[in-house]
Amino acid sequence: MLNKLGMWFAGLILVVSLLVGGNEAKANEVVNARDFGATPGIATSQTNALHAAMRHFYDRGVQGTVYIPAGTYSIDEALRFHSGVNIVGDGMGRTILKKTGNSNNYVVGNPIMRGSNNLNVTVSNLTIDADRTNRAQRGLGQVGGMNLDADVSNLTLERIEVRDATIGLLLRRLKNSVVRDSVIDNTTGHGIAFGHENHPIGDVRNNLITGNRMTNSTGGSGINLSRATYTTVTHNQVINDRQQDDSYGGIRIPNGGEHNTVEYNTIRNYPRGIFVLSGARHNQINHNTVIDSRIHGVLIQADHNTLRENRIQQLNSSLNPEAVIRIAPGSNNSILNNNIQTHSNFRNIGIRVTGDSNNNVIRNNRIGTQGTLVSIEGGRNNVNEGNVRQ
Repeated sequence: MLNKLGMWFAGLILVVSLLVGGNEAKANEVVNARDFGATPGIATSQTNALHAAMRHFYDRGVQGTVYIPAGTYSIDEALRFHSGVNIVGDGMGRTILKKTGNSNNYVVGNPIMRGSNNLNVTVSNLTIDADRTNRAQRGLGQVGGMNLDADVSNLTLERIEVRDATIGLLLRRLKNSVVRDSVIDNTTGHGIAFGHENHPIGDVRNNLITGNRMTNSTGGSGINLSRATYTTVTHNQVINDRQQDDSYGGIRIPNGGEHNTVEYNTIRNYPRGIFVLSGARHNQINHNTVIDSRIHGVLIQADHNTLRENRIQQLNSSLNPEAVIRIAPGSNNSILNNNIQTHSNFRNIGIRVTGDSNNNVIRNNRIGTQGTLVSIEGGRNNVNEGNVRQ
């Protein structure tokens, strides 16, 4: 009895701290998932028991919070968030939702909502473990951490970990939501991915991605902003210990991503640090640090983007990018006041413009290379002024 009360009060303390931290979702009641049969440490899937705890609120049409105490809970059929029901654990690495069984579902799938896209859910203080490495060794399907294909608004993911997955968080149509202070580790695909090329531009919009850490990826981008608009990506660390073998970017804006802000992020050991693809327009890319890219520090293949006051470092002499920044092709872009730092023997081009690239402004960049500072090889009316060797 005392142990049960202790877990109950621990849940209350976690929820109070969550609300004080600025969460807009107001939980009127807290229940303990174990009271609904959720049992850690056994192979049987706990999806149904966790859903039963969520339905305690959802079926009555009220808001609430399900507290999942520390332990490892097996998940076979995908776990589905329910509108208005928050999920809180005891912390990353303590409350663990771990993939089990033969189904090829992601650990978390589409939510259950009430006739609109307003999910109004916060999920915090837990780990999602897709168990990819072990499943591959056993010949089972490898899956990602979270796959939300539905039109979802007002979801907050904070202080969660996703590990050993294909894709970490696949958030196809997310709006008005936040992913913050979380960890995505050991993935073979994108860490956080939005949109789909078949979806309209703006189907992902008004999101904040901040304070997250993506580590140990072997493929894909750390953050992929497909179809995203008016989304801010800031103060994230997208860091690999080793180079990937593909051609992705640490932060990538493909498929018509528009009016996004990418700033104060650190990206290390990706083939391309920042990659802006065709159709991505009016993005502000400022004050980022890109370290040791294999192909380009920044590649822009789009129009009307601004790259301002970024620090791009090529310190590993075994890497040989043909240019640190390249526009190929793109028009009406501004490359301003960036600082390119390289190792002492770097002789490749600092900033290179090729193809039908017109009306770009390349101004006041400090460029460390023994080679050509700025090479404009195509297009017309491009401005090259105030760029200096350092």
